Amino acid sequence: MDIHPMGALMRRFVVDWLDRADAEVPPQIMAPDYAIDIAGVQMPGRDAYLEATSAQLARFPGLTVTVHDALYTTDGHAALRFTEHGASERGGAAAWRGIGVFRAEHGVLVHNATEEDYLGRRRQLLSGTPDPVDPPMVAPWTEPPADPDPEAEKAVRTWLDAGAPARSGITYDDGAAPGDLLGSPSIAVDALVVAGRRVAVHGVARGSYVGGLPDAPEPDGADVTLGLAALLDVAPDGTLTGHVVRDRLGVYRALTR
Repeated sequence: MDIHPMGALMRRFVVDWLDRADAEVPPQIMAPDYAIDIAGVQMPGRDAYLEATSAQLARFPGLTVTVHDALYTTDGHAALRFTEHGASERGGAAAWRGIGVFRAEHGVLVHNATEEDYLGRRRQLLSGTPDPVDPPMVAPWTEPPADPDPEAEKAVRTWLDAGAPARSGITYDDGAAPGDLLGSPSIAVDALVVAGRRVAVHGVARGSYVGGLPDAPEPDGADVTLGLAALLDVAPDGTLTGHVVRDRLGVYRALTR
């Protein structure tokens, strides 16, 4: 079985770069102007990304990435659902979930839109008890690419246009978080990838906080922004299942600042 170029690129990103913390790898797989959007911030350029990520790898020496799901397209896009886990040099250990949507050109990565559950990581480090890591995807690097299904894209866009309301078949963040944190949000989509009937999306929701964050103040109608990433399966009847990871920590900080 051949490994699709995007599968090979994602394997180098996860295994050679993040798992091994090999700083020689990013210049080989990322364009100089590689940019990442995460937690409401864009790190423009590979050097800015390397500085921030190297600091996290130093904080979590031995950090490991477990991939739970992957999709690839025939036109240079990919998405991964993953858990980063490791022990912190400051004490404690954590396993926090994330979803990333990637774009490549000419064999190298040029953009990544990602969200990670840093509020879940914070909870684990403070409690001293890490969450278990979900089972890995059996063969994430040989997952075949797929052409987009327009009906699947339409179903996800309809859900986004409605404010991405909670669905019983969707797992949010650490698996214990409520699905609706904002009231009647509007969502600006900055990345959407469709492979068959599977859809990955990244965007920013804007709306009033309605509650649901641990240790946060009571809702007072304050408007906040919430970065989100999702990897969803669309059933023939339009039912959505899958996972959503959000920048809950950014909302918590905005409410408690």
